Amino acid sequence: MIPLWKRLLRLALIAALTPVVFLLGCQSSLIYHPRQNAKSHAQRLEDVSGQRIRYQTPQGWQTAYYIPPFAGDAATAPLWLCFSGNASLALEWVDLSQQMDGRFAWLLIDYPGYGECEGQPTPKGIRESSVAALEQLALHLKTSKEALTTRGHVLGHSLGAAAAMMAAEDLGLKRGVLIAPFTSMTEMGRIVLGWPLCHLNLHRFDNRPPLDVISKREDARFVIFHGSADEVIPMRMGQELALAHPEVVKFHASPGGHNDVLLHIVRQVGEEMRKLSGL
Repeated sequence: MIPLWKRLLRLALIAALTPVVFLLGCQSSLIYHPRQNAKSHAQRLEDVSGQRIRYQTPQGWQTAYYIPPFAGDAATAPLWLCFSGNASLALEWVDLSQQMDGRFAWLLIDYPGYGECEGQPTPKGIRESSVAALEQLALHLKTSKEALTTRGHVLGHSLGAAAAMMAAEDLGLKRGVLIAPFTSMTEMGRIVLGWPLCHLNLHRFDNRPPLDVISKREDARFVIFHGSADEVIPMRMGQELALAHPEVVKFHASPGGHNDVLLHIVRQVGEEMRKLSGL
């Protein structure tokens, strides 16, 4: 017969390990919420003369979307690489893009597993896809990657802010707009799960290291908007990123929560984008 203390110890170990096994096994589904495009998304892309940019990564075939400017010279237009939140799609930015300056060109980038993209999202996979998307766009436009990066900027919301920062770091970009960024996914885990479970995070997005790198680049400038009523990512995280580099990052406390903040700041975002683009 097993002694009582051993049975109690076994039960305690099972109780302690159950959440660990659960988090290690399903944390991707807790972080990412991939969706497929609807027919209406494809129609909106066609309405704005958008073009599919198809390319391959280790995750399989990926699809990004290029929207040319509807005013000015496409060859010199400021190019904005756009990254959506974890439950959104690249093509859901089409309407927003049309509310901005008509002289902007857009590259809307989905994550592996989202939209028309194959594979599974991970920080590494998102990095690879972002770089490959710009390289393929250069081939599509019959120009060079360097020519695009000289007029390239990033725009991202929530998880997309992290994707935007990684793309900016990898592509040598130095200007952009972040909306509701977190400091790190581990710190987000601390809010949701507490310590020490937050350190089981396998998807280690962290906006601070790329911002440190980018801030050292000549003429680097970023703008952060964060909803004062954000119920998902605390506004203090956006403030912390800005305060770390006050000479480079401008911070705006905005009305609204996490998912509706863009409804309140479209005009202000457009103004900051024009300034960053030199228009």
